[in-house]
Amino acid sequence: MAGCRKGPRMIKEILRLKTLGLGSKKIALALDISKNTVKKYIRTHENGVAPPEINPEYQPLWSEFVDWISVKKEIDRGVSLSVWWEENIKIIETGDLAGVTYSSFWREWQRRYPRISLSFHKYHPPGERCEIDFKGKDADFGYVDRESGDFIPCRLFGSILCFSQMFYAEATRDEKQESLFQGIANSFSYFGGVPHTIIFDNAKTATVKAHIYDPELNQEYVRLCEHFNTAPIQARPRKPKDKNLIENVLGVFWRWAWPKIKAETYYSLSSLNGKILELLAIFVKRTQKKYGTSREEKFLSGEKEKLRPLPERAFEFGKWQESKVHQDSHIQVGYNFYSVPYTARGKSVDVRVSAHFVEVYCTLERIALHQRFPPNQRGQYRTIKTHLPQSHQAILEATPQKIISQAKMIGPETGELVRSVIEDANHPLRYLRRAQAITTRLKKIYGTENLEYACRTLNSMNAQFSRLREIEALAKAYNSARDSPPSSVKRLPNPHLRGTYYQ
Repeated sequence: MAGCRKGPRMIKEILRLKTLGLGSKKIALALDISKNTVKKYIRTHENGVAPPEINPEYQPLWSEFVDWISVKKEIDRGVSLSVWWEENIKIIETGDLAGVTYSSFWREWQRRYPRISLSFHKYHPPGERCEIDFKGKDADFGYVDRESGDFIPCRLFGSILCFSQMFYAEATRDEKQESLFQGIANSFSYFGGVPHTIIFDNAKTATVKAHIYDPELNQEYVRLCEHFNTAPIQARPRKPKDKNLIENVLGVFWRWAWPKIKAETYYSLSSLNGKILELLAIFVKRTQKKYGTSREEKFLSGEKEKLRPLPERAFEFGKWQESKVHQDSHIQVGYNFYSVPYTARGKSVDVRVSAHFVEVYCTLERIALHQRFPPNQRGQYRTIKTHLPQSHQAILEATPQKIISQAKMIGPETGELVRSVIEDANHPLRYLRRAQAITTRLKKIYGTENLEYACRTLNSMNAQFSRLREIEALAKAYNSARDSPPSSVKRLPNPHLRGTYYQ
């Protein structure tokens, strides 16, 4: 529209918006015309030249038979214009409204109720803001597993610095939390720094509960932002314009890069990401027509030095779980046990489990830190002595003594076995759970007689620290032996056996 003389309707609209207090720049954005054009017509009007009269436009005869007021009411109620046309005009075969196409109907509607979308450009200071997102699922994007031959679909992760629109992308197997965090860390390494804020939508990987004013963030996502010294900002629910840059650039990059990506076959995620990095190097160097420079040039000249430095160590992803501290001052993580200060016994604590460490939190305060056992180890204990009561007082505590007393009430054999489990250990609380299971669970299932038989058998064998499965197997076997006593063996004649006559 720039360079052409504006018609009377456009001139009147320019003057109307001016009377509302809008500046020349906002009027130009609203009407999609040049700012100089707006200034020219405003200056002409201020010099006393009246705006030209609007000539009556042609209106088709059928438009007189449409009740446009009732149409407006239906549209305001949420009915689509195309649906109203299909239900009220398209079905008419004879009469004044017969044969009216949707394009003609839409044009007359726009003449009567024009809608000007006001969307203004957002300015972001350099290094201030970064937007992240995943592209929608595409069935053809992925790689082929070399061993099985199966096609593994992937998702495209994207991150963009809003000032320079410096862009990073990579392929991930899914949109889970670990993939999201790895993508964020890789994008910051690619940029060579950390922006002041990052904005993401309300996915469960980052937001526990969405709220327009006060969203509840995921603990691990907050920890990631603290590690990189950046502030998390969540997009408002159902407001895609809050991160419109990344959504737009992800689509632009995909349409440009997809023909080049699908021209090859990839047999690993790393090879697919290698191709994406090659295309990224070209993409960020392409000149943007709107700005007359490339993303990389704008990033290097005005934004890179504004980014915060990267942390010295890499972020280690962890998963959170809730555990209850047992009476032996330990919690269970997987198949192993880790000590917690004895003052927290009986309380529920939050546990963060990473690849190398186990962290225990109580009321937002870390109370224990342990090195994690390898996944192939089971039944191991990681104990810090200061977490337990004083060794001279531990044996006198009520809990171990109470369990030994309960075991003696079941029977002398059970009492002796439980006593040895507790007192012969390197710490009296180490096998407390095992002793509790013997006196409660096994007694309830198999009864005192069966439990006494099992403990008598193990005591006679001088078994040390007998396991529950051994006691349970013997208790179960006692039932079978009592119900069906063994029958005498009757040997039948067999010609293949050597007899007394054999020499």
